[in-house]
Amino acid sequence: MLKGEQKETPNRHPAEPFTYGDYLRVPELTSLQTPLQDPPAHDEMLFIIVQQVQELWFKQVLYELRDIVTLLSSGMLLEAVRLQTRVNKIMMLLGDEADILGAMPPQSFHEFRHVLTSSSGLESEQFRELELASGLKEPTFLKLIDKFMDVEALQARWPVTLHDAFCRALESVDPDPVAALVTLYAEPATHPELFALAEALSEYEVAFSQWRFHHVKVVERTIGDRSPGTAGSSGAGYLGKTLGYRFFPELW
Repeated sequence: MLKGEQKETPNRHPAEPFTYGDYLRVPELTSLQTPLQDPPAHDEMLFIIVQQVQELWFKQVLYELRDIVTLLSSGMLLEAVRLQTRVNKIMMLLGDEADILGAMPPQSFHEFRHVLTSSSGLESEQFRELELASGLKEPTFLKLIDKFMDVEALQARWPVTLHDAFCRALESVDPDPVAALVTLYAEPATHPELFALAEALSEYEVAFSQWRFHHVKVVERTIGDRSPGTAGSSGAGYLGKTLGYRFFPELW
């Protein structure tokens, strides 16, 4: 682009100055919160914003994981660890954001819960892709998401998952990933980059589980453990079972 030229953005005349709001599409972004309850329910706006922000972070994590898998496949372990550390911070932030919904009293959620009709967080394609991309192969998980989305299409987007890439990286130590990890943790100085990767993925697993825990507790608080979830799920009952899911069982 030549000096003095300005890249055009959607809905903007070339002669207009390029602003912070143009770059971030702030007017469009802030127009996407549309509470449906009538009369208005104060906490519906909070619910929408927190869920939308989480979806944005899911998008960023998927973006990072794709590069991490590529880096691991190319043997660039240090750069993969750097990006994975960023992902871990995002996941910890997601847990804190879920806690914000805990500030919403149960009766406030029930003022607008009915407007969700049959929709459910189970339908979040980005979150389900994130679980699959990380390496989750739990049969219950696959069976559940098959009701809401095209599992084969999701799997096709991730021919190599984060778990797959990690196990392949461990093959330089031992073909058996568990044996490789035993060696790695017994003598971390012999394979410092792989050790750093294992630690980063352990932290990712923990951060993801913490997000699940925060989510479960918010659901328990707002709808209880006897009320069914939306879309016919068992609500807190199902979410509690997900706390046992593992992306990297070899690490544990």
